[in-house]
Amino acid sequence: LTTARMAFKPNKATNPAAAAALKALGGIAGTFGVAFGSLAALTGVCTGVSRYAVVRQKKAAGHVCYLCEGRKYVVCRTCSGKKAIQWQPLAGALVSRLCVCPTCGGKTGLQKCNNCVGLGYA
Repeated sequence: LTTARMAFKPNKATNPAAAAALKALGGIAGTFGVAFGSLAALTGVCTGVSRYAVVRQKKAAGHVCYLCEGRKYVVCRTCSGKKAIQWQPLAGALVSRLCVCPTCGGKTGLQKCNNCVGLGYA
């Protein structure tokens, strides 16, 4: 059992070249991991800062969305505010089915404004 473990775990005493190669690969992988991780973090921070600046500028300028008039929501266009739609998967069926509206979820009859994406200004 111990010889089988030694065959898969090279150490410096048995195979110094393999140990050096593993050490080098570990260093390279660590370097790439840190580089890509820091790049992703920096991109996220820059995106957040630029988005905040644009939002602040639009709010200060008073650009109210013309579609929802700053209310962030409009009447659902799928169900027209009824919260349910008539849907029938079969042609010529005898019973009509009412199904929950997939756009508004059947809760409010409202959907987020597609023009301002629910922000109230565009």
